[in-house]
Amino acid sequence: MLWGTVGVAGKWLYALGEVSPLMVSLFRLGLAAPLLAMLSFRVDRGAPWRMARQDALWWALAMSSMAAYQIFIFAAVQRTTVTAAAFLSICTAPILVAVAEPVFLRERVDARVWRAGLLALVGVALVLGLGNPGDLVRRDYLMGNALALAAAASWATYAIVARRLVCEYSVTRIIFITFAGAALLVSPLALPTAADLALPWQGWLIALYLGVMATAFAYYLYVRGLRGLTATTSVFLALAEPGTAAILAALLFHEQLSMAGWFGVAALLIGLLDLTRP
Repeated sequence: MLWGTVGVAGKWLYALGEVSPLMVSLFRLGLAAPLLAMLSFRVDRGAPWRMARQDALWWALAMSSMAAYQIFIFAAVQRTTVTAAAFLSICTAPILVAVAEPVFLRERVDARVWRAGLLALVGVALVLGLGNPGDLVRRDYLMGNALALAAAASWATYAIVARRLVCEYSVTRIIFITFAGAALLVSPLALPTAADLALPWQGWLIALYLGVMATAFAYYLYVRGLRGLTATTSVFLALAEPGTAAILAALLFHEQLSMAGWFGVAALLIGLLDLTRP
């Protein structure tokens, strides 16, 4: 649900000043990383960067998949419709995780998770309201749609890797190393756009919120939840993000949600409640 506030905060941020989407991404990663470093330094007894050599590939995947998601999703929005990019990136990731989890983690996805998760997916599809399904196959949108699918694959990769790492490392260490590495990878693309950055003090407060609450704290909760959940269940539960964003947009910005959209919210809520049952 905290991730669902990112769109609202971003909309306010764009209205207050000049800032590129990549800089917003760097705000999230760059502000979260030092906070997580301090937390990990305290919790992990002064050595948050330590990792076993045999897990180097998993750590590299965690950092690169987080950075790749940020890059791919913004690139996709520039080359296809926002709705198509959101639909492909959000709704494809849970299916990818459900297929990959038994292979890479040897964890079985039970029938209840599939039932509740697919109901939540239908709800998200109704909330997003894909008004023109032809956008998914339009030739001039193919590159953007492919990038949105790459964003979904990146997010799915992170969910699988984080589930693997949380079995051996602390939550604080995982998110610190992930965000520090991702920030370094995104910086070369984002920093050239900093010359056009112009924000009032209210904008910097929103940027701080994005880095602290909607990123550092939200990912801390997500990875901590992975201790007791399968990766598939966690990604289906993350579908709360678009539902939260749609409701906040309707309440705060008076953006109209269609009747089908409200049915989608209801279906999403039922699916999420089913997923949270013991």
